[in-house]
Amino acid sequence: MCRLMRSRLLLFGTSVLLIAAASACSDPFAVKANVPVFDDTIAVYGLSEAPPGAPTALYVASARPVSATPSQNYDLVFDVRRDSSGTMRGFVLPPKVVALFGSAGILRDSVHVFDDIKQAPVSGYDDSTAVAVTPGDVLLIQARTVACSGEVLTQRQVMYAKIVIDSVNTSAFDPITNPAGSSIYFRIRVDPNCGFISFADGIPTF
Repeated sequence: MCRLMRSRLLLFGTSVLLIAAASACSDPFAVKANVPVFDDTIAVYGLSEAPPGAPTALYVASARPVSATPSQNYDLVFDVRRDSSGTMRGFVLPPKVVALFGSAGILRDSVHVFDDIKQAPVSGYDDSTAVAVTPGDVLLIQARTVACSGEVLTQRQVMYAKIVIDSVNTSAFDPITNPAGSSIYFRIRVDPNCGFISFADGIPTF
């Protein structure tokens, strides 16, 4: 009888340990992503010569091109203008360079091709400098977007994306003769889950 009770107690104790171990491996309070990573191809005008109301900025959370006006939420601004040498160039600007609101940083990746970047770094972003771009340039974006403003932890109040510049049209915009003038085309891949850094297909795990 005593041996049977000891066996049952041992079995019960083993079960408790197994449940505890399983719980330790799967934290019920861990933050989980629920939206898959997605891609888009976007065209925007340069801010300096854009037609009225045209998209000149980007809201990262939905990869939506918007106009860079105070009535819009945006995380990046685009421009086509002369650089310090007088050459017409494309530029990507953090919102701090254009307005007194918004917070996003840009990090140029000169080592990897766009498709090979599987996750975003969490540091090294510049939120105060316009970045000159040419076709093929790859930029990583850390945006303190309004979509993540409700997160309690600071590291979860940001969203990450990567873009690659496809083309920069530096010719002057004209609504009749050159409607594609002063424009930038680029591809973007966004992890729309606040604080997650993965660019892998599907719903990220980190």
